[in-house]
Amino acid sequence: MGLKDKNVLLGVTGSISAYKACDLVQRLKDEGANVRVVMTASAAKLVHPNTFAALTGYRVPVDGWSGVETGAMDHIDLARWADVYLIAPCTAHTLAEFAQGLTGSLLSLIYLVYERNAYIAPAMNSVMLDAPAVRRNLATVQAKGDILLPTGEGILACGEVGYGKLLDVAHIIAYLNTHRALTATYPSLAGKKVLISLGHTREKWDDVRFISNRSSGKTGMALARAFMLAGASVHVVAGYTDEPVTPGFEVTRVETSAGFQKEMLGRQGSADVIIMAAAVADFVPAETHKGKRKDSKSLAGIELQPFPNILLELGKRKSKGQILVGFALETSDAIVHAEAKMKERHCDVMVVNNPVADDTGFGKRIVLATVLSRRTREGQAVLQDWDKDQLANTVAAEVQALLAG
Repeated sequence: MGLKDKNVLLGVTGSISAYKACDLVQRLKDEGANVRVVMTASAAKLVHPNTFAALTGYRVPVDGWSGVETGAMDHIDLARWADVYLIAPCTAHTLAEFAQGLTGSLLSLIYLVYERNAYIAPAMNSVMLDAPAVRRNLATVQAKGDILLPTGEGILACGEVGYGKLLDVAHIIAYLNTHRALTATYPSLAGKKVLISLGHTREKWDDVRFISNRSSGKTGMALARAFMLAGASVHVVAGYTDEPVTPGFEVTRVETSAGFQKEMLGRQGSADVIIMAAAVADFVPAETHKGKRKDSKSLAGIELQPFPNILLELGKRKSKGQILVGFALETSDAIVHAEAKMKERHCDVMVVNNPVADDTGFGKRIVLATVLSRRTREGQAVLQDWDKDQLANTVAAEVQALLAG
């Protein structure tokens, strides 16, 4: 699981974003991976191979003849060495070679003999990305089993604005970690529509102060990546988060519990799976004030009023065959309380978590949690430390099992 102690072969092609691969090498090393780099001749015109050699400590081959004079067979040796083959950035030309089985570069030679699925991060102009030939090639490698990472949006190298940018390095790492947490029985959710809420709310008291909570949104983000990688169409309703929302799905931004209520209930009818991972307020200020309230120090307290439980509302309105996943934050008698909530709120899956345990939870990679399901025997589950990517993939697998009946 994850990238620690894994051999990662990074293929760099001739996109202007090739310079970002330097940062990617370092971030992979920070994850504990052993990294080597192979380049196309075009990429070597943008970033010198010696740069990657200095960063990795390994010779960087550029063509299929490299090392032949000493009897080396780089395309075989590197394909056998790599646990992970990541091509970032991947140009339209290299993608076409992959899809059609051509061997115009050392990267393509390695691809043909690599016996696992490759990770491909495209980078090109929006019009190129939408070209019928490119779409066919993307579909071909995806049908083979390769993992296609989404592209970013913004100002492209040509000055146009659109999608097709190389995914940010941090997001590439996040997708790799999510997918590396998969098991051999990872679910296929192609064609399913998944609605996920994540992050926390800010309930305004005046224009300066608000009531909030510590939810980072990391678990919800991992869930969105996991379901996207499983082939689902994912729509995220996001509150405030400690990290940017990963590209790869539609996003609607909200600020308050009322915003979550409107979006989640309004979109419920079109979803096959609903995951309520956001931390919304149980109580909100009874009134709000313009500007900064001057007499706040003289107040004995702030009057609060309860806010409807969105998960309960979703459960009551759940349609036949729709899967509802809830979250229960519990710090004592966790399983007992979570099982009761699961029944009361008509959930099919309940993620129980204690995010205030030492060195786990809010904003961290590990959380003390477990996954309950209507297939789980009561009282059998126990809380344990989970990597949030592993937890997300367990939820995806359980949802797929429930959908399969």
